[in-house]
Amino acid sequence: MESKKGWWVVFGCFLALTLNAGIGFFVLPVVLESILEETGWTLTQVSFSVTLWGFSAAIISPFCGGIIDRFSAKWVMVFGTLFMSLTTYLFASVSSLWHLYLLMALAPIGSMANTYIPVATVISHWFSRHRGLATGLAMLGIGVGGSLIPQVAAYLLASDGWRATYSTMAVLSLFSLLPTLLWIKDPPKRSGENSEESKAGAESEEVGLSLAEAARTRTFWALSAGDALAGFVFSAFNLHLVYLLTQDLGTSEAATRVYSTFQICVAGGVLVFGPLADRFSLKPVLACCYLLPAVGTTLLIPGIGIPLAILAAIIAGLAGGGRSALFPVALTYGFGHRHLASIYGFSNTFFMIGTAVGPLAGGYLYDLHNNTSVIYASAATMLFVSGLLVSLIRDEKRRS
Repeated sequence: MESKKGWWVVFGCFLALTLNAGIGFFVLPVVLESILEETGWTLTQVSFSVTLWGFSAAIISPFCGGIIDRFSAKWVMVFGTLFMSLTTYLFASVSSLWHLYLLMALAPIGSMANTYIPVATVISHWFSRHRGLATGLAMLGIGVGGSLIPQVAAYLLASDGWRATYSTMAVLSLFSLLPTLLWIKDPPKRSGENSEESKAGAESEEVGLSLAEAARTRTFWALSAGDALAGFVFSAFNLHLVYLLTQDLGTSEAATRVYSTFQICVAGGVLVFGPLADRFSLKPVLACCYLLPAVGTTLLIPGIGIPLAILAAIIAGLAGGGRSALFPVALTYGFGHRHLASIYGFSNTFFMIGTAVGPLAGGYLYDLHNNTSVIYASAATMLFVSGLLVSLIRDEKRRS
């Protein structure tokens, strides 16, 4: 009978991610307009800070992964939360652009240390048989945080302004220390128990390629390149999709409805594709998580209307959410547990570069052609290539 200990770890990771990802990733879009109105900065100037965040995260991510492998993921998350709380509080005092740029360059230290890299690592060490489901449930916190925290931020913004919003969020972020300290822990090293977590704990000691060994394999570069392309597209859509759909559908209300559908499905996708990967072969399920968004995006090219746009959002959203759950599972499948955080951190560098460049490239492409179909066709092509790349993964542990 499967022990409950590992599932309490999943619950702790879910709660921690709800606050850490919600505050770390989703507050700025809510307060952006207020910042522009008060400071007089341009959208381009503030958007550059987001690109700076992405490149900074790309640099920090490998170091974060290495530290997690060397020390406990739990205490790395504690440090990340404390650091995120500090930088969030300092955002309330920003008075010039260089303040903003400096904080956006430093903020990924906290976000990389207390979100998906340590969570994926600790879950992979606890689970083997139900790894896809466990990872999906934990990563659901990102979707829940992305839905709830912006609403809290909007309420605070309306009553107290954007500076007070950041101050309150800094305090709120500290509450994620409770589930982190209470429930997130390393699996037992070895025991006589015939349980999933004791088996996973033993595996995590014995199985795994080093970062240097993984970086010499086809699987590492196929996953990293495929995920970078997906990050490029999804980050561009996160920033521009409402605007693009407004051009196609005629109203911002209709565009927002489609975008909300997409975000809800992203959150739900982790619960659909995680169990599918546990039940069926990982490779085709993972490939679907990258290929189906290409199908959904292709449906947008004709610009037929709201029903087709909603269908596209459902297909792309569910599969895109599945990618969040299955990418760390694919890394574990290919390279094992022992150095997973280091490998994930290095691979995440390329994903973060994609997310940093995507919004700029998407905006430039639209300005160049003034045509949404060009954007959709380009995005669908990149997603299709990403699906082909991730389909090349194999179990490199066995080959080594």
